[in-house]
Amino acid sequence: MQLPHTADAIQAAPGITVRQVAPSFAAEVAGVPIHGDVGEAQLDTLVDLLHRFRVLIVPEIAVTPGDLVAFSRRLGPLEIHSNIENTLRDHREVFCVGNVQRDGMKASFSTGVEQWHADSSFREVPSDVSLFYGEIVPPEGAQTMFADATAAYDALDDATKARIDGLRAVHSLETLHEWSLPFNPGRAPFSAEKRAMWPPISQDLVRTHPVTGAKSLYLCPSVISHIEGMDRAASQVLIAELMAHTDAPRFVYSHAWRRGDLVIWDNRAVLHTASLFDASRYQRLMYRTTVEGNSVGARAA
Repeated sequence: MQLPHTADAIQAAPGITVRQVAPSFAAEVAGVPIHGDVGEAQLDTLVDLLHRFRVLIVPEIAVTPGDLVAFSRRLGPLEIHSNIENTLRDHREVFCVGNVQRDGMKASFSTGVEQWHADSSFREVPSDVSLFYGEIVPPEGAQTMFADATAAYDALDDATKARIDGLRAVHSLETLHEWSLPFNPGRAPFSAEKRAMWPPISQDLVRTHPVTGAKSLYLCPSVISHIEGMDRAASQVLIAELMAHTDAPRFVYSHAWRRGDLVIWDNRAVLHTASLFDASRYQRLMYRTTVEGNSVGARAA
């Protein structure tokens, strides 16, 4: 189901419409209930659409954190974020992003632009899917950008594919922490407890999607310490080359948030990054749930 960019919405299933919004991926979906009453057939359709388009936008709905958790659990078990202090007290599965503090919760906020990544790449089994909900949205800035790492891999020349297939990169939460320090100099040191809990993990540089069989570039520049068999400098050069290819405009969709938007993306097929907003003028609060790895399989024919 590859639709023309900005095509009119078509019916994907009874009551569910889909409209592709970027040249190679990403689609807006309407008609899927998110408030706990989604049926199996509707869920099958949604998962099938996710595998086809990799990023789904469910526009301007109103859900509570409990609704979001209940719906997300229909896709699979949920992760608890490594920064437990940035989760909701009554719903630990909900990771909060932004510059808001309330009800004993402090959202995770970084003053630097976050680099391209896929969520939870530092876990031995990375997450399958993330769901991101706009609770408080600034009137300008704070877009989330998605890179179609699948189409980007397909567009590589054969020599580059042969060069990188089979390479493995070491992902580390401590590497991410060290990368963020220049932007957040007051951040506490990476603790021995976290170091023991989250040791470096080797991941394929080119991933093969377990459902679609498609290959994609697994690039997380701020999380990868090095590529196995290469020194740090050479690793950084290769990753930068691949990232410059992957974040070319033809592979990128930038989502301008409206309050109540829910965006669902497949971490096995795309990368994403934040953009800046004026935190001195505006508040932002986003709720994220993350489905554990090896959970979201084929549901529809």
